[in-house]
Amino acid sequence: MPLQKILFKPGVNKENTRYTTEGGWYEADKIRFRQGGAEVIGGWIRISTNTFLGICRSLWNWVLLDGRNIIGLGTNLKFYLENGGLYYDITPIRATSTINNNPFVATNGSATITVTDTTHGAVTGDFVTFSGAVGLGGNITATVLNAEYQITVLTVNTYTFTASATANATDAAGSPGGGAVVVAAYQISVGPAIQIPLTGWGAGGWGLGTWGNGAGSTISLRLWSQQNFGEDLVFNPRGGGLYYWDATGGLTTRGVLVSSLPGADAEVPSVVNLVAVSDTSRFVFCFGCDDYGSSVLNPMLIRWSDQEDILIWDPAITNQAGSVQLSHGSEIIAVVQSRQEQVVFTDSAVYSLQYLGPPFV
Repeated sequence: MPLQKILFKPGVNKENTRYTTEGGWYEADKIRFRQGGAEVIGGWIRISTNTFLGICRSLWNWVLLDGRNIIGLGTNLKFYLENGGLYYDITPIRATSTINNNPFVATNGSATITVTDTTHGAVTGDFVTFSGAVGLGGNITATVLNAEYQITVLTVNTYTFTASATANATDAAGSPGGGAVVVAAYQISVGPAIQIPLTGWGAGGWGLGTWGNGAGSTISLRLWSQQNFGEDLVFNPRGGGLYYWDATGGLTTRGVLVSSLPGADAEVPSVVNLVAVSDTSRFVFCFGCDDYGSSVLNPMLIRWSDQEDILIWDPAITNQAGSVQLSHGSEIIAVVQSRQEQVVFTDSAVYSLQYLGPPFV
């Protein structure tokens, strides 16, 4: 049988069925059409062979004063800085404390270690780094224990982690162990990778909703907002604290709460939905945050720091810090920096914030 040339019509047509799209393309992946023929789209290469933990939903790129190109990268598990293909973990620490005497218990033939730390405050999936521990006598050495691990919470006082070595009979005999000066550094709690709606009986917290009726609530996925303040970075997880990374400390230095910085006043927002920095006037904005003297999040409240000073948030005649309560809507959804203004989107309106200068900021 002689060969017969088959010509396919260019383009992908999914408005018809596979059968009626005879002589054409019904499905395609990563291709384009050029002069009537299909060819592979340009393609991509990995930025690095290194990897990070979690699902990334926030990227911010800026350049330090020494010329290093940095990307801030927020995932549902951690916060990183990327430079030269390397990922530096700067996830803030929630709490650091010396935990119970001899807190580690091992089982022969298992890599699972049980830890006792009274009212640890962690949730399943959190990361903790131990230091100051001594080995249990066998495979579970001090080097194995003094490392970072992701934990599974058992009770308010106990949790487990999977060690990098399997315990033997000597480790089991040496349990509980680890010494009296074990220090646990807990990173801020992880967030969900996806949005989890909760409906029906048992949804939400105890007492939520009327008797006999199901309640509705949602566990929100972890979202970060971030923006550079000069060469430094201000960032926060939605519904969490306001954090700051100082470039002079190096890429391995973790972010810290703004309220913990020397010179910070008592009115630094403690719970924030979105953070942004005005491009020219250099105010730090918190969109959806707690009010002065409160710790309750107001999703329609906007507060800003003094000009060029992330430490001063308490309004006074000597500074330009302030706040404004929006009225149309129930929550601030997004913020976009445009020319000489911040465009604020609520769930029912759009606002423009412009700097007019003192005395009425």
